[in-house]
Amino acid sequence: MSTLLAGLLAAPGLYRGRGDGAESGPFLARLVVTPVVSARGVIIDYEATSDRRGLHHVEHSILTTSQDGRQALHVCCTELPGVVTFNESKPGIFTAYDGGLTARIVITAPQPGALTYSWWWTRDEGEPKEQFRADVRRTG
Repeated sequence: MSTLLAGLLAAPGLYRGRGDGAESGPFLARLVVTPVVSARGVIIDYEATSDRRGLHHVEHSILTTSQDGRQALHVCCTELPGVVTFNESKPGIFTAYDGGLTARIVITAPQPGALTYSWWWTRDEGEPKEQFRADVRRTG
């Protein structure tokens, strides 16, 4: 089992913090990590809100180990056309699908009880850039 998945299974609960992004501006982030299916994966529910834009990102994802032993993040959110699978290419870096947008999600655990969750993308042929990131701490 991978380090990220094992770490999230060991520290489920509510995470809160702040985020910022080029398009979103500053926001408040709320993530809930819930173990599922006999601890074979975790659900990550993520919301971003701000005074200026209200609720502007809602995401429901499942992180699990795929048949080939790599981690896979299955993402359903307001910005994507249905459920999209992001496969782990390097520890904590999940690369996207063959869609119209080159994207990745980067999840790190810089210290116990803390997570960073960031979305990277590009709208052209270039390399994806970080577009927004939430820095959260476990609060419950």
